Amino acid sequence: MEEKILKWIDEHRNEIINFCLELLKYKSVTGKEASLQKEFLFPFLKENFQFDEMEIFSVAEKEERPNIIAALKGRGDGKGRNLLLNGHVDVVDVPESQLSRWEVDPWSPKIVDGKIYGRGASDMKGGIAAMLWAIRAIQETGVELAGDLGIELVVGEEAMEHEIGTTAATKRLFEKGFSFDFCVDPEPTACEIQTISCGTFDFEIHVVGKEAHTANRNIVLYPQRWGLPCGKEVGVDAISKIIEIIGILRKLEREMSMNWRHPVLGGGGYPVHEDVQGVGSTFTLNVSFIQGGTYIASIPGDAKIICQCYYPPWVGYEKVTKVIKEAIENYSKIDDWLKDHPPKIIFAKRFHWPPYETPTDHPGCKVLGEVWEQITGKKAIYSGCKGVTDLTFIQALGIPGVSFGPGDLNMGVHGPNEYVPIDQLIQCTKVLALFITKWCGGK
Repeated sequence: MEEKILKWIDEHRNEIINFCLELLKYKSVTGKEASLQKEFLFPFLKENFQFDEMEIFSVAEKEERPNIIAALKGRGDGKGRNLLLNGHVDVVDVPESQLSRWEVDPWSPKIVDGKIYGRGASDMKGGIAAMLWAIRAIQETGVELAGDLGIELVVGEEAMEHEIGTTAATKRLFEKGFSFDFCVDPEPTACEIQTISCGTFDFEIHVVGKEAHTANRNIVLYPQRWGLPCGKEVGVDAISKIIEIIGILRKLEREMSMNWRHPVLGGGGYPVHEDVQGVGSTFTLNVSFIQGGTYIASIPGDAKIICQCYYPPWVGYEKVTKVIKEAIENYSKIDDWLKDHPPKIIFAKRFHWPPYETPTDHPGCKVLGEVWEQITGKKAIYSGCKGVTDLTFIQALGIPGVSFGPGDLNMGVHGPNEYVPIDQLIQCTKVLALFITKWCGGK
């Protein structure tokens, strides 16, 4: 049975590649996913698959943003477990300023040196191609599953719009009577099995200074003779204050990265230490925007930074925000101006995306690792996602899972020249096909 599945995938290699190329032609940026879903993916599923349930639906309030769900009922003889496969169809847009750095047209995919180039190739249309063709290989070779199999092709992942995407799709499957023991999300993991992720949130720090004419900068910076106003009596440079705070954040980032370590997340991979993401960085503080100043001829009386923090799940959002807040407050207590005019800190004004975690000894992780070794002859690498995925919200609904898919965040994801290696695409298709068969009890 397994040999037939693998042979079928090899024989349809070109069709899998062409399917991925076709996916990439659709400019399905977040908020504009409807054409891909309605014109290509849903008709493809109807024509090429045998599902017991299949539906395209939208719960977005303002515009049509359809999800696709489908499910196959197993034999129900207790010899298989239920599986959910989830993938997002939305991609990050390509700004005009980035186009000149692309070597190909991001919306006209192209194969170069065994790699498929185009926006969304790694994140995550390559993964969607692998998951759908894995299911097709199973059905075309006549495999019958004991457990139920569900799929979700969802919108809005790139903007954390899980309420209208993944969460809505999963609840819809629940309403239809399906439940799942495990989920695989074929995000770009370089074929590593990612069992844990970071959480992330934004925060901003606002400093109010005191404007003064720039011609008075000398008496703002230096002591003056007795009786002449100087320093904060005249003006306070808010940008200089925010630069000092950035230094505090840099020091904090370094210290927390040394303290918050983990064998899987940021540890170089487990038990094989070949994680392609590199070691470290379970905790990062990125200053994404700096804003400041009020007038060209004024000492800046206002400054703000907008930051993004990634944090490890075993620490927790409350502790992380407390650590950041205390670091800024402690510094402000010894600053002559900030002690009386403390910075304003706002956490999660825009988003807070919690982490997910599934133990590496979960049966789903073990079976997936065994299948990887069976097909490649190599030990599976269990690693952590240093970003965030929709698995967080699937886990919140009671389904454990992992990310496993072709491509890599280092392959132009969210930047120019995004690509997915064809060999990884085919390899992941084979692994997912055999995993589905073993997990769901195929015969």
